[in-house]
Amino acid sequence: MRQAARDQPLRQSEKRFNRLVSKRRFRVKQCFDAIKRLLSLHRAQLAIETIGQNLIKTENRITLNSKIPVVA
Repeated sequence: MRQAARDQPLRQSEKRFNRLVSKRRFRVKQCFDAIKRLLSLHRAQLAIETIGQNLIKTENRITLNSKIPVVA
């Protein structure tokens, strides 16, 4: 997310970008926070767990998308 610097407010396009990114970022952050809270993981362990979780989510998304017929 973009942040304003001293005496340099965000442009309208940057505000719009932040609004769009924050919705997705919130969802991802919830997953990582839940893992950290439930498993009491340290930082390195958390990184490995999140990489694994992202790989599983990606695989599931690819599998689900491949079942949709392609119309040419």
